[in-house]
Amino acid sequence: MVLRFSPRWPLIIRILLVSALWLTVRPAAAAPAPSELPDDLTPIYLIQGKGSSTPLPRKRVSTFGLVSGVQSNGFYLQDPTGDGDPQSSDGIFVYTSSAPKVKTGECILVGSAEATEYYEKTELTTPRSLQTLSIDLCGDGSLAAAPAPLPAPNVDPESLLEQFEGMVVAFERLQGVVQGPTKRFSNGNVEIALIAEEALPFVQGGRVFQSNPDDAAGLIFLGNGLGAELPAAAWGDRVQVRAAAPGRPVLAVIDYSFGKYLLLPLPGQEIEVLSRQGSKEQTAEPDAGTFRVCSFNVLGLGRGLDQLRDAADYEAALRQRAAAIAGGLQSCEIVGLQETGKPEDAENLARVLTEVSGLDYSAVAFAGPGTASADFPLTNSLLVREDRVTVLNAKNEQACTRFSFSVRLVPGQCPARLLPLFSRPPLVADLLVRGPWGEDYPLTVVVNHWRSKRGDESVNVVHRTLQAEHVASIVQARLDTDPDAHVVVLGDLNDFEASKPVETLRLGRQPADGAAREPGRVLLWHAFDALPLSERYTYIFNGGSQTLDHLLLTPGLTPDFGGMAIAHINADFPIAQPGGTEGVPEDSAVYGSSDHDPLVLTVRPGGGAWIAGSAQIPNTPIELADSAGTVVARTESDALGEFRFFDLRPGAYSLHFALPEQVTLLTPAGASDGASGAVFPVKVETGRATVVELFARDRRVDAGAASALFSIFYGTESAEQAGSSAP
Repeated sequence: MVLRFSPRWPLIIRILLVSALWLTVRPAAAAPAPSELPDDLTPIYLIQGKGSSTPLPRKRVSTFGLVSGVQSNGFYLQDPTGDGDPQSSDGIFVYTSSAPKVKTGECILVGSAEATEYYEKTELTTPRSLQTLSIDLCGDGSLAAAPAPLPAPNVDPESLLEQFEGMVVAFERLQGVVQGPTKRFSNGNVEIALIAEEALPFVQGGRVFQSNPDDAAGLIFLGNGLGAELPAAAWGDRVQVRAAAPGRPVLAVIDYSFGKYLLLPLPGQEIEVLSRQGSKEQTAEPDAGTFRVCSFNVLGLGRGLDQLRDAADYEAALRQRAAAIAGGLQSCEIVGLQETGKPEDAENLARVLTEVSGLDYSAVAFAGPGTASADFPLTNSLLVREDRVTVLNAKNEQACTRFSFSVRLVPGQCPARLLPLFSRPPLVADLLVRGPWGEDYPLTVVVNHWRSKRGDESVNVVHRTLQAEHVASIVQARLDTDPDAHVVVLGDLNDFEASKPVETLRLGRQPADGAAREPGRVLLWHAFDALPLSERYTYIFNGGSQTLDHLLLTPGLTPDFGGMAIAHINADFPIAQPGGTEGVPEDSAVYGSSDHDPLVLTVRPGGGAWIAGSAQIPNTPIELADSAGTVVARTESDALGEFRFFDLRPGAYSLHFALPEQVTLLTPAGASDGASGAVFPVKVETGRATVVELFARDRRVDAGAASALFSIFYGTESAEQAGSSAP
C-alpha cells in the first residue's frame, strides 16, 4: 500500500480557539468493477454514517478496503475511494479478538461482520470470513491521508475528529507539551497526553485539570497501537512526532478508545522528547517542634498474581517506596498507606524503610475482605516512627449494610441478612506523639481506601457515599466524647473535592429527621483549602490532573495546623520500572514509584500560623522577612500568581516581591488611592491564616497597551510589542 498526501492547495493546519478548518482531499482512483465483487457489499462510509454511531447497529454487513494498520486484536480498514462526504468516515476498525492474518496494504474482503458500538467506537466484529483480494480491486493500492485538525481548547473533539474515526490522516506539525505522562497498560498499550504548543498559552496555568472540560477538550492522545515507540515522558516535557521522511506530514490513524480520540502514528514516524521539564518539587525539612502525618497510595505493593510475583521485583518495589518515604517525604512520622497487598507487605515495607532511613519504623495492619484476593490483594496500613509515636490501639472498623456491593463475605463480620460495606475497611488508630512541646499529643488517624471509580459510576458513587457516612460517624463518635479531639481522616477516597462522597464526609451525615444541617458547621476541615488551586492534584487520568487523595482535620486540630503539601513526586511522571526508568528525572526511587502523589500534613502543637497570598504575577520570587529585616523564608508564586508561607511563628513580617521592572503591586485599599510597591507588611496570628490579596498593575497599560499583562503571564509578547498594541 502506498500512502499519498496530495491536497489540492497547500495544507495549513492551525489550532483555533473557537473553530477549526480542515481539508478533505482524496485523489481520484478507479473504482472496482462491480462484477468482480459480491453484490451485497456495504461501503465503509455507509457503515460509519454521518453521526457519532453506526446507522446499522447489530446488522451483519460485508465490505472491503485496504488495510491501513494492524493491531494484536484487529485491523483498520479503509475504503480505497471514499464517498467524498466530509461528514462520514471512510475507515473502520475490524475486531478479530486474536491477531488477524492480514497485512498492511492488502486489499481485504470482510464477510458478514456485525456493525457495533464498543464504548461508542464504531467497529465491525465477529467477521465470518476474511478474504485477500487482488490489489487492483482496491484501485491503485494507495490511500489518501486526509488533512485533519488537532484538538483545541474550547472545541468539542467530536466535532473535529469523529468524521475521521478509523481513517489515515495527516498533520503538517504534531508537537506539544505533555499533560499525562507516559502510561503503560498491562496489555502492552502505551499512551501519552499532550496539549499542542500553540494552544498551551490558553490553558490556565499551563496544566489541564479534570475540573475544566474546556481545557481538556484540547488534549491530544498518542498511542502505540500500530507499533510506534513512545518514550518515557513526564508532565511538562516537549514532545514532537517526526514524519517518516523529511518534508512530509505526520501520518496516523484516528482511533476512539474509551471516551477519547487516540492518534496512532504509523510505523516509521518517530516520537521524540525535545526537552525535559525539570522538577522543582522539594518537601520542606522537618522542624523539631512539629510532626507530620502523611498519606501514600503505594500502588499494588503485594505478591498477588497481578502484582509483584517476582521476588526480585517485589524487593525492588519495597526499596523504591521506602526511598520515596525517606527522601520524598523526609521520613514522615506517621504514614497512612493504601494498596499494600497484605499486612505482611506493610511489615516488609517498615523493615526496608528502617534500613533505608536509619529510623525505627513499625507497621499496623489488619486483614480485611480485600486482603483475601489471590490476584490483587489490598489492605489499608499504617507506618509509625517508634522514636516519636506510640500506638495505643488500632482496629479495622467495618460497616454492614443491607445493600450488596459485591464485597467478599468474611464469616462473623456482619450480622445475619447484612453485608459488609468495605472491601478495605477504614483503619482507625489512636496514637500519642512525642516532642519538645511537653505532654504527649493525642491523635487519631483514620486510613481510607474507598470504592474505585472503575465500572458503573452510578453505583460506585452510591457505595462511596455510604462509606463516607460511616467514616463520618466514626469521627462524630470521637467528637461526642471530646469536642476538641484531634482526628485526621486521610487516604485515597477515589473521588473529587466537590463530589457528594467527599462533601458527605466533610459536612457529616444528614440529620436522621431530615432537618437541615446547622449553618456553617462542618465535621471536618479539608486541608486542601489551604493550598493554591494549581497544587490541588494527586493523580492524572487521561491527561487531566485531579484530586483523588484527601486529608481532613477535626476543628480541634486546626489551631495546630502548620502546613499542607501534596508531594508531587509521582503523578507527573511515568511509572518507574524495577531498577529505574530512562527519562524519569533525578532519583527514580522517588519519581514514578506510584501513580498517586503522597500528602503531607504538618502539625505544630501549641499553634501554627500561615500566609495565603495571591499576587496575580506568576513565577515571581518572594521573600518573607521578620521585624528585624531577616529573611526567614523564600518561595515563588505559581503559574496563577498564588503563594503560601506555612508554619510561621506569630508576629510582624514583610513580603518582598522581585517584580518585573514595569510591574507594581497594589493592595485592595491601594487600588483606589494609587499606592503601590513591591514590599508589603503582614501580621500573622497563632492558629489562623493571614490572607494577602494583591493586584498587579503594568505601567504600560497607562500608555494604552491593552495586552500588556499577556507578556507577563505567557512570555509571548515583548515590552515593545505591548507598548505598540492598539488600545
